[in-house]
Amino acid sequence: MPRTVDADTALEEVLAFLANPPPPGSPQDDLFGERLRQVISASIPVRPGDSEDDSPILALSEDLRRRLDAAARKRGGSHPFGEHPDGIGPTLGMDLSRS
Repeated sequence: MPRTVDADTALEEVLAFLANPPPPGSPQDDLFGERLRQVISASIPVRPGDSEDDSPILALSEDLRRRLDAAARKRGGSHPFGEHPDGIGPTLGMDLSRS
């Protein structure tokens, strides 16, 4: 299991992975996915009506946000429910693979 890191360190690791993408399916690729989710989660903008406590930990430029979103879509592109290859069906007790 990868070590837990702070949001700034996760961002540095994601930028390094964007510059030199790891081989698909490798342990480094798994780490890239984990760090990418962490960075995106830490940079979700506050919407009107949200609490001050919900402010993002990371402030990303629009360009970087687009690059990260594109990387996340590419990683989960063949899976309709994100990166998990079986989707959400098994979690809910359903088989959505034949839908």
